[in-house]
Amino acid sequence: MTDRLALLVILDGLRRDALSPERTPNLWRLMGRGTAFTGYRSMFPSATRIVSASTATGCLPASHGLAGNSLALLREDGTLLPLDAGDPGFLPTRRALRGSALDRPTLADRLAPHGGVAIFSNVSPGAALAHDPNRSGRLVQRAIAHEPGREAAPATDITLDAAGDARLTARFLEEGLGGALGLLWLGEPDASQHAHPLGSPAAWAAITAADTRLGEVMAAVDRRRTAGQEVLLLAGSDHGHETVEAVIDVEAELAAAGLDPGETLVTASNGTSVLVHLAPSRDPAPVLEFLRARPWVGTLLEGEALAAAGQRPGAEGLIAAIAMRRHGGVNQYGIPGMALAAKPVAGKPDRLGCGQHGGLGAAEQAPVMIADGPGFAPGGRDAAPARPIDLAPTLLAFLGHGDAGVPMDGRPLQSRPSQQPPG
Repeated sequence: MTDRLALLVILDGLRRDALSPERTPNLWRLMGRGTAFTGYRSMFPSATRIVSASTATGCLPASHGLAGNSLALLREDGTLLPLDAGDPGFLPTRRALRGSALDRPTLADRLAPHGGVAIFSNVSPGAALAHDPNRSGRLVQRAIAHEPGREAAPATDITLDAAGDARLTARFLEEGLGGALGLLWLGEPDASQHAHPLGSPAAWAAITAADTRLGEVMAAVDRRRTAGQEVLLLAGSDHGHETVEAVIDVEAELAAAGLDPGETLVTASNGTSVLVHLAPSRDPAPVLEFLRARPWVGTLLEGEALAAAGQRPGAEGLIAAIAMRRHGGVNQYGIPGMALAAKPVAGKPDRLGCGQHGGLGAAEQAPVMIADGPGFAPGGRDAAPARPIDLAPTLLAFLGHGDAGVPMDGRPLQSRPSQQPPG
């Protein structure tokens, strides 16, 4: 057993206003044990694959190079290649085209000489691989897996549901706590919220089940602390959800306007946001003028606004991003936040009336983050801005490796002046 152990537990898709003593008793209890970050926001797009890469590297998309859940890469001939970053082949494809899977080292890379990282993930293969594309640590996922430097057998008994999360958590507690960092990324409540209306019995059951998994990790933390190990536990979510009010076929509207989406114009749906890629041979003015006038566009991010959102304008032909229109009305279960979604790629359901994310909506941008351990006051509240890019520096600072290697965009959360004690 190492002297120090860092743990990160993510309940994918949990919005902050879902917490309560009745529905999420373990998260509620953890807020009493540690510091809750009430100013914590997601990335943009507010989607799991980009948040995974930002969590792993401590960097913005502009630095690590993964712009969204879906995106395009610019080919040598000037055309665009649309890709799904959730596919297990995405990061290998990016490595072949760009020389690296991600442009910054991950926690697995940084901690390989210092005890190593174990990643147990029940989200998409691409999101799981974003934590360790270089096979520096151990990865366990239902479709892909590896040990340091080599492939391993996937956890084919892990299903993308509450039962699969339960099996993955049991295996994590048995096998994943022996190194410097253990990461458990649950598939719920995200999977159920995509398939059922927010606030429905099925959605609440998924939230409670995920909270139960956290409680099992908390019990393991208590046992290790009693045995003398110093443990830092970070627990929370990557983004929230809002309800899909309508689905917009962005590519069809571009085609109807004569703007010819295809190999030189790609609009990559990220749920309630869209990344707009244009080949260098084309003039962006007609595309941007068209998008500025669309009633389904909530915010069009261009130039400095796109850079301020953490993206790199011009990279891979990225000229703009759309946060789809939304409002604060409620769904049939009284859950606030109604948003338009961009039609997903062929073969994926539109999920009208169910949960979705990716944009700048209030709930999408209000995930959960609580830190329990050294440097964090029990019952504390920190309302200053914080993001997933701050998690890697926080974990590395606790483990004593915060000043080594390539700089990160994030900053450690320990002992910030913004932390307020209870009272």
